[in-house]
Amino acid sequence: LEARAVGSGGGVENIMSGPKNGTGGAKGASPRRSDSTDSANASYEVTVSLRFLLLSLASCVLLAFTVGRAARFILIEGFHNAVMAPHDQSSMRLRPDYHEGMAAFVANPPLVKKGLPPPIVLDGKEVPKTIYTSKNFDTAASTTSSNVLIERPPATIKGSSSDNHDGFEACPAAEDGTKACSRGKPKAVEVVPKTPQEEEEEHLPAGQHLLIDIKNVDGDFLNSEVRLAQAMIDIVTESRLTLLSYHCHSLVPNGVTCVGVLLESHVSFHTWPDDGVILLDLFTCGSAPLVPLLPALQRLFGVPRIDAGEDEEPSMIWSHKLRGFRNLKSKNPLGSDLGSEVFDLMIYDLKDPTMTEQTIYQRIDIVETIEPRFQSIADYRQSLSDDGSYQSLHKELYLPERRVFLDGVLQSTRLGDEAYHESLVHPAMFAHANPERVAIIGGGEGATLREVLKHKTVKKAVMVEIDEEMVNLSHKYIPSWSDCSDLDGSADWCIEDRRADVYYEDAVAWFIDRFSGDDAADKNEEDDDDKLDNLDPFDIIIMDALDPQDDVPFAKVLYNSDKLVRALYQGMTENGVIVMQLGGSPFEHDPPDILTASKNRALMTDILAQAGFKSIHVYEEGHSKFMFPWSYLVAFKQYQSRALWYSNPAAVELKIHDRIKRTYSGKPALKYFDGATMSGYTVPPKAFETVFCRKNPVPEECLEARGFDPKYANAPVKSFEVKMSTVGEKSGRGVFAAVDIPANTRIAQEQSVHFVGFPPDTCDLLQSMFEKVGAAAALKSMYGYMHGYGFQSRLMGDDEIYVDSSILTFVNHGCNGTYNMGFEKSGWTEWTVDSVKVPPGSLSGTTNSVYNPVNDRHLYQMMSGSDFTLRDIKKGEEILDNYLAFTGSEEDWTKDVLDLRAQCSGEAVGTVTSYEEGK
Repeated sequence: LEARAVGSGGGVENIMSGPKNGTGGAKGASPRRSDSTDSANASYEVTVSLRFLLLSLASCVLLAFTVGRAARFILIEGFHNAVMAPHDQSSMRLRPDYHEGMAAFVANPPLVKKGLPPPIVLDGKEVPKTIYTSKNFDTAASTTSSNVLIERPPATIKGSSSDNHDGFEACPAAEDGTKACSRGKPKAVEVVPKTPQEEEEEHLPAGQHLLIDIKNVDGDFLNSEVRLAQAMIDIVTESRLTLLSYHCHSLVPNGVTCVGVLLESHVSFHTWPDDGVILLDLFTCGSAPLVPLLPALQRLFGVPRIDAGEDEEPSMIWSHKLRGFRNLKSKNPLGSDLGSEVFDLMIYDLKDPTMTEQTIYQRIDIVETIEPRFQSIADYRQSLSDDGSYQSLHKELYLPERRVFLDGVLQSTRLGDEAYHESLVHPAMFAHANPERVAIIGGGEGATLREVLKHKTVKKAVMVEIDEEMVNLSHKYIPSWSDCSDLDGSADWCIEDRRADVYYEDAVAWFIDRFSGDDAADKNEEDDDDKLDNLDPFDIIIMDALDPQDDVPFAKVLYNSDKLVRALYQGMTENGVIVMQLGGSPFEHDPPDILTASKNRALMTDILAQAGFKSIHVYEEGHSKFMFPWSYLVAFKQYQSRALWYSNPAAVELKIHDRIKRTYSGKPALKYFDGATMSGYTVPPKAFETVFCRKNPVPEECLEARGFDPKYANAPVKSFEVKMSTVGEKSGRGVFAAVDIPANTRIAQEQSVHFVGFPPDTCDLLQSMFEKVGAAAALKSMYGYMHGYGFQSRLMGDDEIYVDSSILTFVNHGCNGTYNMGFEKSGWTEWTVDSVKVPPGSLSGTTNSVYNPVNDRHLYQMMSGSDFTLRDIKKGEEILDNYLAFTGSEEDWTKDVLDLRAQCSGEAVGTVTSYEEGK
């Protein structure tokens, strides 16, 4: 078939015919052009086959189809997915599904062919222009999928793909039925305004890092990059972060690694499907807290196995760290104990932020933990059952640790509750003969009040706590702290006890207004509060407030305000006692407190002494479950009150028996405190002594009373002998040097520490018995021995007497300043001392300062082991002491001075001579 065209003068004629006869037809020759006219009128022919026409038509159709399909695919799927589609669908890309094998994989290929879900940006957020750069290894062993097409979802997204174990929905439905991935008009999203601190931190070179490890997770989920990618998008959406792009690599034979690039930083994870483990980290330089995302993270990524048992539920451990550099003046609670001791650490089998609340005054956090070094989570879970096991029968022994933080600072713990609060309250309470009125500064947990109400003697307990919400939250989340239900005659909630009055006020202002002594106190005189006469003084004041190391203004007010301390002093009875916690105890290598973060501790001891307190002591308790042993301070308004501080353990146990309330359960009301514990508190830790002696100038006691200095020689007992004294006719026996003894030599050090002691309560008992039955021979002998051979001291607060157990007991008094041994260097004699102007404490064993941990640690050495030769003593010379130093009683001071004058003038004899002559 031919198509022939003959052109003539612009006309066209189509001729279709079969083959022609003759040479013309055979040859198919064209007419010859001889001139221009012939050329213009010349005819031409184009022969086109039918095959050509059909192929041309088919090519045009195929080209149009290809271009249209490619354009549609690019517009819908995106350029990158369109380019990667052949690779994604290649046989090299295909791998067996994790659980179902190749047959199931080939039978259900859409899971592989389905595209990954797009990133989403929330309303109210703008994505800045960015430069996207990516470099990938194009291998069959992994696939890289990324998507820079950012969607804006409806305001509320219900559920997540990871919650669906039977299938996957890339675009989950919202409550109104719309799809999360739709491009419809988005709904408005409420934007929570940021606090000034959050606004400031958002622009600092700092961030937060959340690390999460989850085990016992479904293997199918961990091997599906689509489901994992959707979970990643969901958590970013719920955290109100901005996902710019993400990349996922499916590994062979299994496992997925994904990295999401956030506007704020990144999110990434890696999975081990065989082990059911996923490790994830989320870093953001934004200011929004990340810890509240933990439940959502466990919900989205902790997909349980379908056939999991009760003990195989997904479990999560996590760590939250503050990164970068912050403004030190802007305190972040996570930068304190809450972060360093709990959130930062990944050592806990259980770490549950039970409660976080911001009150008007402070942020409160309560966290439950189980640390495998000390507790077993398996034992805890078994204790929740009723299987008759030891754990289930003693549930209280396996409870998780519960910690309370205020503005990130650890306040107390469930396992250390009793140890801390009992050591704060009871030493001061038992150092008072009859505490009836007690005031508590702070104590919002209610535990300090609980311990106070255990004393039968207490008639009124006043708690002044500024944060009422703190009290109520404590009652809700840590009820055992303020539980008085087991105390006989008390209310279930200690705050509601009939003896308790709680004021939700500033405690500093409360005391200053009432007890400062100025006109400010008058404004409360007509207060219509009928619960309390506000001007009645207190027997005990307990400060259970901020640590002195806290760098906040209120801590400085509490521990560095002479006006407050004066008000506290004036608000106490004459035998009043104040006790407070001083934070972590010092260490041996610490500088003086005044040069450290414990500066407020040093200032407080000085201010207490200036206010008029006569005796201050420090002690520590190591079982409060803080990072360090915890220290406390007790101060006595009267020096004599410290006698009860030094009560022997048996006496304290008797007071506990008589004074502490009984319980309905029959269990002891006190768990940690007893007589032996109290006895340990009377000796301060050595670190307090060491730090005290680093003061400048160095206190004198640090040079003379810290043990037996080896630089001083000792004259043993064999260096002395007993003969009749040369002091006077009736002076009795005396001690003489058997050899020459140089000055500054200790005298019989090896035996001087062994003495017979009569502490204040024993002296009171003997004195009382002697006054009643003084004629009894045995009692008279004891009384004569005690007063005749002993020396009096008030180191323990009241009159006590100590008798040397060696031949030193026969040392006589050196009249007219002739004494040549002892520790008294004032130069006073019985004739020169003015008993009215010179107090006995300046010559006796009374401590030389109100606060002196050196003396407190070396009381027994000061009582008997501090005797030196004051000058060179020749062989045969009598050893004489200054008896003025043996008088500690203010009541007997003048009488003792007059007695010594009479004995030195021969007008009277000593007690021993008088006793021996009267036998």
